[in-house]
Amino acid sequence: NRVRAGNLDREVRCRYGERQEEFEQIDTVYKIEKQQLEDLETRFQVLEEEYTRIMEERRIAAEQKAEEERRLRLLTKAAVVIQAHWRSFATRKKLKQKKKGKKGKKGK
Repeated sequence: NRVRAGNLDREVRCRYGERQEEFEQIDTVYKIEKQQLEDLETRFQVLEEEYTRIMEERRIAAEQKAEEERRLRLLTKAAVVIQAHWRSFATRKKLKQKKKGKKGKKGK
């Protein structure tokens, strides 16, 4: 029985030792992967902040472009109105001059 108990004791110790080694290996891998995860999370946070900044800059640029386009449309519309009024004025002026010119010739 003592031999059997000794063999059983050695077998238990051997299995415990194997399990302890397996645990230590798994724990080592876990610690490495945990550190990698922390590194990736840090890098992700930096990239996310940069992405947010870039997107904000793009949004502001798009708003500025839209405002500039709106301003350009407004100025173009104003120029068209001014040009139309000027042409109308010039045409009426020429017509009045022609009309005065005809009256003067008939009266003589």
